[in-house]
Amino acid sequence: MNTNRIRLGTSALFAMASFSLVIAGFTDTMEGTEDEREVDWKACQRRHAHASSQVERVRAAYRACATDSDCVIVDTSTYCGGTCGEVIHRAGVQQMRRVISHLNATVCRENWRMGCPYGTPACLASRAVCARGECTSEAAATSPGSALPADEPGALPTCPAAH
Repeated sequence: MNTNRIRLGTSALFAMASFSLVIAGFTDTMEGTEDEREVDWKACQRRHAHASSQVERVRAAYRACATDSDCVIVDTSTYCGGTCGEVIHRAGVQQMRRVISHLNATVCRENWRMGCPYGTPACLASRAVCARGECTSEAAATSPGSALPADEPGALPTCPAAH
């Protein structure tokens, strides 16, 4: 249980750090003109945090497992920001897709419309496993000279491409 809290806490920390770096980089490259609208950074962060909490709610509901084959990595990137995906029980894949679709049509669509920055963290190759009854990820083995996992079922070589 503590391992999952640490993993979630670390993932959330990396996601927020990545989002902050994107905002910092975005503001450094902007040239102020009278025609540009002002971006409400706090509103961007609030919508991004809301989207992340909805994804976490689904992940928490579908984390229990019995075997590695119960677990899959599902794309959780939204118009609010890219992710490295989440590991959940395969029974929750459709629910996660519905939540992502809803977020993209509502909260994150507004983020996009308002000109909020979009970022995707750097991701390591990983695979879905069941550890102590909960779906989680572990580093995937890679073949020499390749960034792609070596015949690992459920492996995710990189983060989903940004839109």
